Amino acid sequence: MSHSQAESVIKNIIREIGQECAMKGQTVSETLVAFMVKAVVLDPRNEFNVDRTLTKNDVQKLIKLCVSRLLDTANPSLDTIKMQVYFDMNYTNRGNFNMYKY
Repeated sequence: MSHSQAESVIKNIIREIGQECAMKGQTVSETLVAFMVKAVVLDPRNEFNVDRTLTKNDVQKLIKLCVSRLLDTANPSLDTIKMQVYFDMNYTNRGNFNMYKY
């Protein structure tokens, strides 16, 4: 699978997760969904093999896990991921900023 094909598949997965969450009454940003997808795929307990192409069953499992976690608003780990997204979106691009320089 080429890089552009893989990117397209990932974007479609992110879009589908966002749509499923919206249908269940929860609006989520694409950035939050992307963070959640990465967290779910990298969690060894979910048994995704990052060295091979995802099967249709893998994609459905990934979508189901992500939607479930994004809708579990009582879970503190969702708040942690939201804080990571907020930090990443607001502070990581300031690498050259030095507050002690005048």
